[in-house]
Amino acid sequence: MAEMLTLAALAADPARFHLIDVRDAEDYAAAHVGGAVHIPLAELEDRAGELPTGRTPVTICGKGGGRSAEGAEILNRLGHPDAFWLEGGTTGWIAQNT
Repeated sequence: MAEMLTLAALAADPARFHLIDVRDAEDYAAAHVGGAVHIPLAELEDRAGELPTGRTPVTICGKGGGRSAEGAEILNRLGHPDAFWLEGGTTGWIAQNT
């Protein structure tokens, strides 16, 4: 099971992580974390090869963590055992950084 990454841990070392927003295009267009790459959950398995090496992948969704946890599980299964999902998602990130 993929583990959750806290907002504090992300803020403490942002260069260590590669952020992947797994929401659909409409949600991503409404609001997203700067620097996050948009790969919808439905495309993640096919596009996992686009992820850079040397950085820990962290999936992000809206706030509940359902889609991002599923995304991190997909990445774990595809050879990224260090993949996390982000606590609080986009909503939490925006609240912490505004």
